[in-house]
Amino acid sequence: MKVGLPKAMITYEYPVLYTRFFELLGIEVVFSEDTNTKILNDGIKYSASETCLANKIYLGHVANLVERKDKEKIDYIFIPRVAFFDKKETVCVKFYALYDICKNTFDAKFITLNVDYSCKETEFKAFVSLGIRLGFKFSKSVMAYVRAKKAQDEYNKKEYNTQVKKLLNNKNILVVAHPYIEHDKYIGYPVIKYLKDNKYNVIYSDVNKGILKSSDEYKKLSKMLYWKYNKNLLNGIMEYSDKVKGIIFISTFPCGPDAMVNDLVIRKIKNKPILNLVIDEQDASAGLYTRLESFVDILEQNNIVVGGNV
Repeated sequence: MKVGLPKAMITYEYPVLYTRFFELLGIEVVFSEDTNTKILNDGIKYSASETCLANKIYLGHVANLVERKDKEKIDYIFIPRVAFFDKKETVCVKFYALYDICKNTFDAKFITLNVDYSCKETEFKAFVSLGIRLGFKFSKSVMAYVRAKKAQDEYNKKEYNTQVKKLLNNKNILVVAHPYIEHDKYIGYPVIKYLKDNKYNVIYSDVNKGILKSSDEYKKLSKMLYWKYNKNLLNGIMEYSDKVKGIIFISTFPCGPDAMVNDLVIRKIKNKPILNLVIDEQDASAGLYTRLESFVDILEQNNIVVGGNV
């Protein structure tokens, strides 16, 4: 059996969990290609105009798998539905709806799991139910989830420890962005590459103590926040902001949670150079690099302290 996995959005939030779960069940995982112009254009074609760029790109990745499903002999395309976590933590509604949108848009077989603690659909229950629906016994499904979860936790720990060691460098820049933005070849990669080419050490806000153990550090910036993934980014800001020379926010237009949360946080951060990048579907790399160049120039002026947006 083969399962297709779109290389976008929630796949980057859990880079090991889903893949390892299927592999432990003996299922081969086929990823979509890296984001490219065709995937972007396909995503725009299949999306409503008001949806955010990250959502459009996701549909482009699904389209990529649909086009390849016969050649690659893909049995199902996996699109998890994630809604509520414990303690009433929610995520953006795009994570609720993707499965239904794709199922009603594309001619392919889809499978999903449903994580919604408000309806007592825990992560454990969701994965085990998925395994059973795929024809595996309860015991094997439990084993696959437990081991996959452990592998994800070990991955998180390794990523965090590696990043902490990087802080010894005195040319650190904190990138505040969801992993599906900062690691996407089309959206965030150009920014990350530019910083590294200029000898800056990139620190990722999403990789922080909060991914190892639940943290409430975000409350120092916003006590009312209830979006799980944005909370995690704020935990990273609290942990790293005094260890970096500057901060770059990267979001996709028109993401509602990011637009509100990023603006709120930027207003509270003092005496730190900040660049707020909002990426849309227009390929305007020249303007992007101009802003990055200006930001790096400010950072190089070590004796100047700047607050606010660039």
